[in-house]
Amino acid sequence: MILFNYFAAAALFCLGLYAVITRRNLIKIVLGLSLMESSTYLLMVSLAYRSGSTAPLLVNPPKGQTPSSLVHGNVADPVLQNFCLTAVIIGVAVTGVFLTVVVRIAQHYNSIDADDIRAMRG
Repeated sequence: MILFNYFAAAALFCLGLYAVITRRNLIKIVLGLSLMESSTYLLMVSLAYRSGSTAPLLVNPPKGQTPSSLVHGNVADPVLQNFCLTAVIIGVAVTGVFLTVVVRIAQHYNSIDADDIRAMRG
């Protein structure tokens, strides 16, 4: 089942890369970059998954286990999940900056087509 997540992350990344490479609309390019970013979140959360694992922080351990047995046992990796949460916050900020730049380009050049903007460079 976890293998499906890896394939889904690869498919999302390829779809975002396709949008970045083939589209000339700057908003669609930013959305493609955001899609590529989302695929890395799925990959990081999938890498943190361990079959049959417990949460890293428990108030009461499951029946038949002691807190000391969980320390050396099968516990989900919280570090990758924390990296993912941090990356989501940074990604939202970066996407906001990209969209702000697109708005400023649209105001200045009256176009959001990348080919038109290159042609106006001179």
